[in-house]
Amino acid sequence: MNQQNIIIACFVLFGLLAILSFFQRRGKSKGPLVLFLVASGLIAFVYFFEKNTKGTEDTQREAGKVVEVDRDKITSVSIKNPDGTIELQKRDGQWRIDQPIQDKADSTTVAALFTTLETLKSNASIEAPDKDQLKEYGFSDPTTKIVLGEEKNKQIQIDIGKDAAVEGKVYAMVAGSKRVDVIPAELKNELSKKTDAFRDRKLADIPMKEVKSVDVKSAAGDLLLEKKNSHWGVTKPLQARGDDARINDFVSQISNAHIEQFITDPNVANYGLAEPAATITFSIDGSDKQVTLQVGSSPKDEKEKGKVYVKVSTRDSIALVSRAGIEPLLNAKPNDVRDRNLIRVESDIVDRITIEPSGKPKLVIARKSESWVRKDGDKDAAINEAAAKRVLSDLQGAQVSSFVSDVAADLPKYGLDQPQTKVTLSSFASENTAETNAGEKPIETILFGKVEGNDVYVKLESEPFIATTPKQILDAIPASVIQLQPLAIYNFKPEQLASIEIKKGEQPPIAIERDKDKGWKLAKGEGSINQANAKSLASTLASLRASRWIESAPADAALDKPSAVTINFSMIENDKPISGKLTIGATTPDEMSYATALGVKGTFLLARPDVDALRAPLTDKEKEAPAAPSPAPSSGAAQPPPAAPVPAPEPASPTPPTAKPGEPAPAPPVEAAAATPPKPVEPPAAAPAAPDVPKSNVPAAAPEAAPQTPNPQ
Repeated sequence: MNQQNIIIACFVLFGLLAILSFFQRRGKSKGPLVLFLVASGLIAFVYFFEKNTKGTEDTQREAGKVVEVDRDKITSVSIKNPDGTIELQKRDGQWRIDQPIQDKADSTTVAALFTTLETLKSNASIEAPDKDQLKEYGFSDPTTKIVLGEEKNKQIQIDIGKDAAVEGKVYAMVAGSKRVDVIPAELKNELSKKTDAFRDRKLADIPMKEVKSVDVKSAAGDLLLEKKNSHWGVTKPLQARGDDARINDFVSQISNAHIEQFITDPNVANYGLAEPAATITFSIDGSDKQVTLQVGSSPKDEKEKGKVYVKVSTRDSIALVSRAGIEPLLNAKPNDVRDRNLIRVESDIVDRITIEPSGKPKLVIARKSESWVRKDGDKDAAINEAAAKRVLSDLQGAQVSSFVSDVAADLPKYGLDQPQTKVTLSSFASENTAETNAGEKPIETILFGKVEGNDVYVKLESEPFIATTPKQILDAIPASVIQLQPLAIYNFKPEQLASIEIKKGEQPPIAIERDKDKGWKLAKGEGSINQANAKSLASTLASLRASRWIESAPADAALDKPSAVTINFSMIENDKPISGKLTIGATTPDEMSYATALGVKGTFLLARPDVDALRAPLTDKEKEAPAAPSPAPSSGAAQPPPAAPVPAPEPASPTPPTAKPGEPAPAPPVEAAAATPPKPVEPPAAAPAAPDVPKSNVPAAAPEAAPQTPNPQ
């Protein structure tokens, strides 16, 4: 509040006190009400008075300001300088040059001009100059001026006179004013620019999101690209999916190519544009409008090497631009702009994954609510969900290594007449709706043929092309029920273990058992027991989890060799003893170990941290057991599939029923309502593999949906 307002408020306050005193002396009950009304009036007065009064900061900011300019209200700009007149008009929110040529204006240059005008300050002023002074300052016939047009024909005109005596300053006068100001020369410098300085230097005004086709005719051949449903496709010389990112990048490069120089010479033949070397035509969605680029010759001047003349249909002049911005699209061949993703499928619409390995039973993996199961007839079998999700994500992320053939000819040559694996992705509707019929609707089918080197031949049933993709994509696809099994091998509490006997290769067996304090004591072997290693062994065993499953172990997995490690253990569940056995064989090249568990069908791989915890010395007398030798790779031996990232573990389910000694091992439940006990020594139902997961020496409770329990010996 300024000083004047404070004085007024004080007078009003004294008046209020006098009124209140008057009513109190007279004993009037309405005094407070009157006082309230008068106070409200005071508050309203101060508010509105202050609101419409410029503060000290506003006054200081506007001190010395030459003219008030609001760029949002300006609709036209006329600039006169010694080279001529430049007319700018604002239409549909865009500035355009109307004179001396018609072209799009450079928004950055126009914005800079407005900033200079809005911040223009007077360094000194001459009030009411006479005619002689005006002539002396250069205002009898100024050669430089700017006229700003607003709505309702309101205009602001600023004339620029001669240079002032102070360097870097000029005289300026606002039309209608009786004052000459001395201002910085910055405004005069901006008004003295040539027309080309106000022209947009972006080669083509192409609305990226609205381009529906690109037609290229060049020495590399004809290439037609069309966009449908937000995706690009190659239409000529073949029909294929387009690489959205790459094509959009090509269009953007051309649209944003920087114009080095404008050529006003109307003789296009001088620039190789009478018969252009190439043309690029962009069609715009929702209209018949097209933007065509004609590409001519290069300048003869060696200094202009790497540049080329271009004529754009939406601009009057010829432009000189760098070749780097337009040549990628001009030289592009069909394979350069094709989608290199093996498939283009949204994961949310995939409800079924059907895997058909050659000579093996078909596997059907189905989405069930937020999880995945294996369809076993009408029943749902629990699986390692990570394996199902990985199949889908691997296929979505698979890239084409090379395009082999554009026609599906000579399929036997590539092993695609009888593919070794066929994978179908489908959607599924349980009942009829207005949009779709009940049942399975295939989305895409992928055929995998022969393997050659590190790649495998592949073909989509929806396309005629033959391509290759990395072999590891095929290797990671489950080929049997075993590879889909849940990863949990055991799932019980370490406290349930009563005894453990471990035999490491040729070394004498060592056995430990629980003591009265629930610790461990030595039952067989020599030396003092290492309680930390014993605890780690028990914890790892109780929540043992496979890194992945393999259908069958290679001959050199050493699971039946003297070098194998065997762990026999007994545990107590519901006051009844149960026993189990784990066998650990050779180490793989990726430092995992082959393993089997009694009563569990198939061979699995254990991560090195788990194996280290299981093999750690239990006594101070025990020697460090040498690891089983790694099997040498051989062309005939079945190799485990490559490791892949493992998603977060699935939540653990209750421990399945177990058997008494001498009774057949029960199978873990596939689902709570669908458990069927197998025949004696028959392993539980299985399914595909999941990726490798390093584990800590003391793992947490096993997170699988369908865990296994040890089976009696």
